Amino acid sequence: MAATANEVQAGSWAQQASFYTSPASVALLMLNLLDGLFTLLFLQLGVAEELNPVMRVAYEQSPLLFMFSKLLIVNAGLCLLCLHRRLKASRFAIRAGAIVYAIIVVYHLAFLAHLVSHWPFGA
Repeated sequence: MAATANEVQAGSWAQQASFYTSPASVALLMLNLLDGLFTLLFLQLGVAEELNPVMRVAYEQSPLLFMFSKLLIVNAGLCLLCLHRRLKASRFAIRAGAIVYAIIVVYHLAFLAHLVSHWPFGA
């Protein structure tokens, strides 16, 4: 949909299409990055396996492709949600995603603590 010159000058189109990052969306991005880094660490150490079949294929191709895919998928979804942030469901989804990723990162931290307490493996 194209904006008319009057809409652009008035700012109505720019306001509707503007991208706003809420604290929850920033948290979601950071927690997604941490999840990817922890997952990559555990995969590289050989102490975990990727359960998501799409991400498993990406990891088998390249760890770089794995991280790129993981970040791209979540960032693209978050972009769409932020562009539709006026919808209550969109704001809820962003917050819910941040909560889910927070739980995942806490799980990763607990798993890391378990690994450290049993280091070196098999000793």
